[in-house]
Amino acid sequence: MKVAIVGAGIAGGYLAHLLEQKGITPDVYEQSDHGTSCGYRSCGWGAPDATGTFLDRAGLNLHDYLLEPMVTMNFDGLVAKTPLYTLDKPRLIRDLRSGLRIIQHRFTDQEAEEYDVVVDATGISRALLPPCSSDLSLPTLQYRVTVKPRGSRVLGPGVYGNQIPGLGYIWVFPLGRNQYHIGAGGLAFDRYGEILEQFFEDLSPSYSLTRHCSCSGDVRVASPFYSQPFVNTRKRNDGMPQQIIGVGESIGTVSPFTGEGIIYSLECAKILADSWLNEKTYASRVLSRFVWMKKERETLDYLLSDGQVNGPRLRDRWRFYRNARRSGIRLPMLQAFRRMGSLSQWIEGDGHQQLTNSHK
Repeated sequence: MKVAIVGAGIAGGYLAHLLEQKGITPDVYEQSDHGTSCGYRSCGWGAPDATGTFLDRAGLNLHDYLLEPMVTMNFDGLVAKTPLYTLDKPRLIRDLRSGLRIIQHRFTDQEAEEYDVVVDATGISRALLPPCSSDLSLPTLQYRVTVKPRGSRVLGPGVYGNQIPGLGYIWVFPLGRNQYHIGAGGLAFDRYGEILEQFFEDLSPSYSLTRHCSCSGDVRVASPFYSQPFVNTRKRNDGMPQQIIGVGESIGTVSPFTGEGIIYSLECAKILADSWLNEKTYASRVLSRFVWMKKERETLDYLLSDGQVNGPRLRDRWRFYRNARRSGIRLPMLQAFRRMGSLSQWIEGDGHQQLTNSHK
């Protein structure tokens, strides 16, 4: 059996390792470096410590990739303890690719005819599968910034929602050595450049900022349920059947509320490896494991329609709260119910003043 994996990011690289452990040596195709300074798509590089469980299976140690712990994080003025870290994602992907059979060019239709199974690990591109049943993407803009305090207060990690109209947020993730990823993303809004300029201006009295690079891109937040089909069967030119199987972001394994996807891409790849070539089992396990993503997507749909007038329902606030708890973020329930929905401006009042005050 000949297997190709198209896309050598987190999901594709990890899956290749797992398949090799099963005696299957895939050809892994990787086309480009995405035109960014680090060679990878826009991403805050944040992940929970539970990521280490998946890396262990590939013979990798999470501690080799840790940049900075985010022991506490500011959520629109509510500070909570977290198990989150920033990871050296470029190094992790390089190590996942190490020892694999990497083919560095675009996967062509002619090459596709050589394989019995082709895995679509192309992320937001979803280059090989049919369109999602109901797609939804989150546009983002991110800067890598050196931030030096003018006084004694170091800038801490945070997620701020009230400064972006509609459903969106700004993230501040420390990378170590005074460097940060500071970015913005959201739905039904596209002036992220203006928002980030204002954010930097608000920081400037307390911090010296030097911007090094920027990147932009979309993140699929459709959820797996709305990213079906996961598998497509076609006939090759020789009449033999070929399976095309999606994994990771190509089938929506990203939290619709936060855009967090590293750990879920790893988990999706593990599910695929464990249920290899049993498409019904694979689809069933993915849908069952990530059913909460479907619920988050439905909250987003509501807030983008009726919720603009009526505000979040009790179930929507509960889902925001559960999202934080799922990542290990320990938020007090009553305060979280008031604040976690402030990823949109429907919940708390003037977020701009709250955000400015949090840095004084």
